Amino acid sequence: MSKGIYIHIPFCVRKCLYCDFCSTADTVLRDEYVDVLLNDIKACKGTVANTVFIGGGTPTVLGDKLIDIINAVKENFCLEEGYEFTVEANPGTVDAELLTKMKEAGVNRLSLGVQSFNDKELKALGRIHTAKEAAHAFRMARKAGFDNINIDIMLSTPLQTMDSVKHTFDMLKELNPEHVSAYSLIIEEGTPFYDMELDLPDEDTEREIYHYAVDFLKDIGFERYEVSNFAKKGFCCRHNIKYWVCDEYIGFGAAAASYVNNCRYTNTNDIASYICGVRAAEKEFIDEDEQLKEKFLLGLRMSKGVKYNGEFEEKIEKLIAEGLLCKLNDTVRLTEKGFDLGNLVFMEFV
Repeated sequence: MSKGIYIHIPFCVRKCLYCDFCSTADTVLRDEYVDVLLNDIKACKGTVANTVFIGGGTPTVLGDKLIDIINAVKENFCLEEGYEFTVEANPGTVDAELLTKMKEAGVNRLSLGVQSFNDKELKALGRIHTAKEAAHAFRMARKAGFDNINIDIMLSTPLQTMDSVKHTFDMLKELNPEHVSAYSLIIEEGTPFYDMELDLPDEDTEREIYHYAVDFLKDIGFERYEVSNFAKKGFCCRHNIKYWVCDEYIGFGAAAASYVNNCRYTNTNDIASYICGVRAAEKEFIDEDEQLKEKFLLGLRMSKGVKYNGEFEEKIEKLIAEGLLCKLNDTVRLTEKGFDLGNLVFMEFV
């Protein structure tokens, strides 16, 4: 079976104030980490894959070493014809030369972590780029030949208002990407935001912002195919869909997860330990009951829903009665109310 490949680059110019991912601004271990990562990729030579996603962190801080990783993937894995190869990029870490090298090396999808086109919001989030730099990075990517670009947008952030959201989405319309990930800020324990007093939109405004995003993107030709993901026809992120439909994937790097033969492995999130040879910090066998729960927990995030054969009948009927789910032919899916209150649905399958 063709797999998805995820490669984690845990390095950034500066860690954002909301970020709880495995990442660091320390540069000391970068070269050693890349060397170990390349060896791990070579050790899996011959793996058949149809999607690759290099995320972080900020993969583009590696410069030419990122190109080495891309080349190693192409040389060691058997990528199927029509593969999808995504690299995440911070707009403040790319130039025309790097983007061209990435495209020439075989990357065919770029994911730009813009978050906002308002400088006050970007500063409040701890981002290193400005709105102008984000738009410039997008246009450079187009000139480099990228015809499949995602833009990440963060909703309900400090200082965000309906007017600022409208400005951000007007810029999205002008740039015209193929894919948009629009997700709400979550304050995670252990991040600087967790201990700060933040000027956040209230609950009603948060819902209004999400509805505005959904309606705006629909009006300009985007389909919401997952709770937070929107794509023009033919441009859904095939790699991320693997997670939601429980397909197999292999993760390389610190904190990367794998799902193979009904087992989930998660690598250590300690970068130094990873360099020293520690790999799976956690291993979990997913039995049939758990597989079924995950099928609904993850699959219901998608607009097309989940094929339904009478599983969890009591839960499903309860959620239908509450107006959160609906049945259509042999599938069960979220209603509009269900998209608003998705966590209430997903908690039923935890």
